[in-house]
Amino acid sequence: MTTEQDPKSTSPDGKPRSLIDEIGSTRQAFMNLLQAHIALLRAELNEIIAQLKILATQAALAVGMALITAILLYVGGALFLGEWLFGSIGWGLAHGVLLGIGVIVALVLAILGARARTSVASFIVALLVVFAVALLCGSNVAYDAANQTAGGLVQPLGTPGVVAMLGGIVIGAILFTLLFARLGGRTGAVGGFFLGALLGALVGWLIAGAPWTWQPALGFAIMIGLIFWPMFNAVLALPGLDPEARFKKLYPQQSIDAAQETRQWLEEQWQTRLRRRCSK
Repeated sequence: MTTEQDPKSTSPDGKPRSLIDEIGSTRQAFMNLLQAHIALLRAELNEIIAQLKILATQAALAVGMALITAILLYVGGALFLGEWLFGSIGWGLAHGVLLGIGVIVALVLAILGARARTSVASFIVALLVVFAVALLCGSNVAYDAANQTAGGLVQPLGTPGVVAMLGGIVIGAILFTLLFARLGGRTGAVGGFFLGALLGALVGWLIAGAPWTWQPALGFAIMIGLIFWPMFNAVLALPGLDPEARFKKLYPQQSIDAAQETRQWLEEQWQTRLRRRCSK
């Protein structure tokens, strides 16, 4: 009775395969299997990457549309409120731009180390300015007072506009002198005096130079408050800022000190061993 031999156990010339041949065949089979797994992994990774590209594109489109929608809502909302509440989209444009500037200033000051309560306090002061300006303009108290004062003066002082400008110059010069003296001392006080006089003349003329109605008076008051908010914020925050201390927290000083101590210790150990070798 004859037995059949496994073709894989014999060499091409019919002789039995040696151990080296068996190892080589096994290695080749293993490499073929490994290459098959690598090829499968590459195919799956390519498919995953293709899906990730699609997902990333969709996510980018979603984020882009969200930003466009937010911008449209902010701009359109400001313009709509300006037209609806104050009778002109110009008020909405001015309020939107000034609000954005105020937020940017608050964020920059916060990055430099300003406390949140400083921004809140300056915003509250700006709200008080809004209420005061709205009351002065809407009720025409300031215009009536300027008109009555002008009636007792000679020309060219005998007009409400001139009286309003003079009153604005006095109030603005005093206010800005005190504010800027906090920032720059005597030099800041001098600069604040002239800047306050200039801005005070303009604001005083706008407030009391002519009669107002309530709608534009409210829009004007909000605009003035939004102008003063970042100014108050900077005046309150800048003297107490220490950018060096603020950004020092971002520097890994402890790790660097520990690394230097370790380096010094290693150098000392090396010098000690070197001296011992030389002494021997």
